[in-house]
Order: sequence, then structure tokens, then C-alpha cells
Amino acid sequence: MIAAEASLDHSQIFRSRCPPMASFEARVALDCPIDDLFDFLVRPANLPGIMPETTPLEVIDAPERLSEGSQLVVTLGGLGPPQELTYEVTDWDPPHSFSERMISGPLAAWDHVRTLKQVGESPGALVELIEEICFEPPEGLAGLILTEPVLMTSLERGFAHRHRRLREILETSE
Repeated sequence: MIAAEASLDHSQIFRSRCPPMASFEARVALDCPIDDLFDFLVRPANLPGIMPETTPLEVIDAPERLSEGSQLVVTLGGLGPPQELTYEVTDWDPPHSFSERMISGPLAAWDHVRTLKQVGESPGALVELIEEICFEPPEGLAGLILTEPVLMTSLERGFAHRHRRLREILETSE
């Protein structure tokens, strides 16, 4: 993190990097330890299990656990023919946040920031996962199909599903 950004919260940093791109935000509160959620999110092998069937994801190349500078190569289906995407982890603050930037793929730009915040101080407090994405649709012919409204609808449906799956997988009942 750049020194000037150190005093900003992750959402402010995210917003400062996004304009004039489209942005999307999804939040979910989960009943699990913050370390467990962070560990789950940084293990690429977990991604296919939380994706909707309508947008299947296959991990092609990735480390067992992400870290700053690591790259993740996936194939994503659902919006036309499957596309190969490469992401790089650009910011890393375990267990509070990490960011990925698409460095290869169909979109003109994509940045995804995940911020984890414990809600309250008591043992068993909820953890809020805030997912912020800024993106630019593709240019050319693909941009006529993958418009901002189409991508926003896909993100809304996809993250609702992902957050339901995170609850099913990570929340424990006593």
C-alpha cells in the first residue's frame, strides 16, 4: 500500500482507482472467524465450488494459496464462449483485504477488492465481506454483447449465489 493511502480505508482506495469505470459492490455478513473466511477466499481451489452453474469456472493455473504478486489463471463460462482470464494479486493485507486485477481477459479493465471486517469485538462476532469491483466492458464486437447492464446483472446474480454458498460452507451451527 502506498504511504499516502495508508490512512484511507480500503473502500476509499478502491473508489479512487475506479473512476470513470463502472462499479459494483456486494456485501454479506457471515458467522465464521475472519481468519477462516480469508483463508477460504485465498485458496483458488475453492472458487469453482461457490460459482453458479450458469457461470462455471475452472482453475487452470494458480498457487495453492494466493499472496501478493501471485497470478491466477481461470476459464470462465456463461457469457458466450468460455474465456481464459488471468488475475494478479495487487494488494495484500491478511486477514483484512486483498485485491486482484485482471491482466489478461475479455474486459477492458477489472479490479476486485475484498475487504473483511469483524462486526463487534465479542467472540463469535460476525464478519462482513465487502466485495467491490470496478470494470470496463470490452471494446469492439464483444462490447456490443457484454454491455455494462449485462455485466451488472451477471455480477448481481453471481455474487448473490457466491454469498449463499459461503454461508452454506463456512457458517457453523451450534
